[in-house]
Amino acid sequence: MAIALLLAMCLPLSTQANGETGSVEHIVVVWLKTPGDRAAQDKVIAASQVLKSIPGVTSLKAGTMMPSERPTVDSSFDIALSVTFTDAKAMQHYLTHPNHIQLVEETLKPLVDKIRVYDYRY
Repeated sequence: MAIALLLAMCLPLSTQANGETGSVEHIVVVWLKTPGDRAAQDKVIAASQVLKSIPGVTSLKAGTMMPSERPTVDSSFDIALSVTFTDAKAMQHYLTHPNHIQLVEETLKPLVDKIRVYDYRY
């Protein structure tokens, strides 16, 4: 019981409520149609910077896969993006924002073979 109380005291108030509040992390993992194509990787990473201008986005990180021989590490993708939002409502707004839609239509769809997305709240 004391450990649970101590942990609760260390968490920001926004995450102590019912789990519906707090920041949201949106991880996007991308496999290109031409795996390892450095020009395509650079284009996706550069074009994704426009996402920073969407209200509610607090950070954006984008980079290429770091090879690993560890069996639990997936080294098959090309690019990963990590977008942090103030909350789930901000992420929902982002999904329909014109900058996001334009990135998907004009950059991702022509270059990308597969995308996986992982969202979590903290």
